[in-house]
Amino acid sequence: MHGLAIPTTLLPLLSLALALPLEPRDTPEFTITSLGAAFPYPGPYGLPSVNSYVSIAVTYPDPSSTSGATLNTTCRVDWPAGTTPGPTAWTPCGDSVLQYRLPADGWTSSTNFQVELWETMTSNGAGLGATQTLTSDPGNPSNPNAYMFCLQMGKFNPLTCTLTGPMGQSPRTVVMAATEKTSQPN
Repeated sequence: MHGLAIPTTLLPLLSLALALPLEPRDTPEFTITSLGAAFPYPGPYGLPSVNSYVSIAVTYPDPSSTSGATLNTTCRVDWPAGTTPGPTAWTPCGDSVLQYRLPADGWTSSTNFQVELWETMTSNGAGLGATQTLTSDPGNPSNPNAYMFCLQMGKFNPLTCTLTGPMGQSPRTVVMAATEKTSQPN
């Protein structure tokens, strides 16, 4: 009697195990491998007017690959001196299949903003999208979004930011899980 009771209790688990895929599917992702930025720095020893920019290097899925290959490109947005840096519209990267923007709803300041990436995958406009907040937070090294290190070095220099973590100690990358979407976000 007891021998039959054990297999009967395992049947629901067996059906669940059979329903799971045999091979896990890889989630597509974008990886920001480097970031460089310059912003105005107010104050008596700062530089209040500067040609500002945010430039990132990105590894992204190759849309023609069936084996998970990736491609690399750079994305950059510039603001001329006298212009306050802020949110941007979609901008083509070096490889125009990839676009990026700094969305208005994710812009807090030059040391706390979102980066949004979009890769067109099909002729009907469907693609992959991802968003990540990048923050400079030297006072809180446990902040999971504190990827940037920003510093104003010496008199009359701009604020510069790199992708070296909260205290500028080690190079970092930012891995962004991508989601499939039917069209590019507005």
